[in-house]
Amino acid sequence: MKNSAISERKNQSISRGVGMTTQIYADRAENSEIWDVEGRRYIDFSSGIAVVNTGHRHPRVIEAVKAQLDRFTHTCHQVVPYESYVRLAERLNGMLP
Repeated sequence: MKNSAISERKNQSISRGVGMTTQIYADRAENSEIWDVEGRRYIDFSSGIAVVNTGHRHPRVIEAVKAQLDRFTHTCHQVVPYESYVRLAERLNGMLP
């Protein structure tokens, strides 16, 4: 699969209001590196949402995600609250002066 072919498909199916900073399409990523669909490797300087501090696919993050998926995937805390949300807030508050 080629980046250019996916880009053509994107232009036919996704609003032009959705901008892109690159013309490469991700295939996989690990730590601070990302590979496009053509197998080229890049250093991921953009860091993506949620990978800024840990890198892509950090083993501890993957383990935590798998454990959470066994319980439930997502619920809006304001609609159906859950204890782990409260626990995280308590932990973060404990780090503050």
